[in-house]
Amino acid sequence: MSTAVALAVGAAAPVQADPLRDAQAAYDHGKYAVALDLWQPLAEQGNPDAQAGLGNLYLGGYGIGRDEAVAMAWFRKAAEQGHAGGQFSLASLYYGRKEYSPAASWYRRAAEQGNALAQIRLGRLHAEGLGLARDDVQAFKWFSVAAIRGADSYARINAAKGRDAAAMKMTPAQITEEERLAREWKPKLER
Repeated sequence: MSTAVALAVGAAAPVQADPLRDAQAAYDHGKYAVALDLWQPLAEQGNPDAQAGLGNLYLGGYGIGRDEAVAMAWFRKAAEQGHAGGQFSLASLYYGRKEYSPAASWYRRAAEQGNALAQIRLGRLHAEGLGLARDDVQAFKWFSVAAIRGADSYARINAAKGRDAAAMKMTPAQITEEERLAREWKPKLER
């Protein structure tokens, strides 16, 4: 076989489809029906990325009727498999319902995996004593971790504000120790 023929045969080989990536791209471009068609079977097969995606569709009413209960069920399925995005979304639904104890539990799981928004929310819950004991040291810790490791400037700025407010209620020794721990902090993946 000549090189030209081999290249032509290789070029004609089908490209492997990635339904998760295709579903996310469809969602990002507002093609929600396509995202639904791609995510639904994967979610039913237990894929946590697809489950979280379906949760977002139901929560926003994108391409399907808005249904918070169904969204919560899909987020829970993803969250229970260790999906940080599913954990954050589930926690946020609890937070919105003012059910702070389960919100804190799910935010903690997502925060421990490195989700900066969950770290900020967990810091706020500690600072305000919602769903867990008020603890300025823990608030400072989570705000500091998010300020150091936040993926975007919004998260880093909000985390820094929370950290600075918590620091006003701490001793210099506590601040020094928590700053060291925040610098050394590493995410723990559940999956």
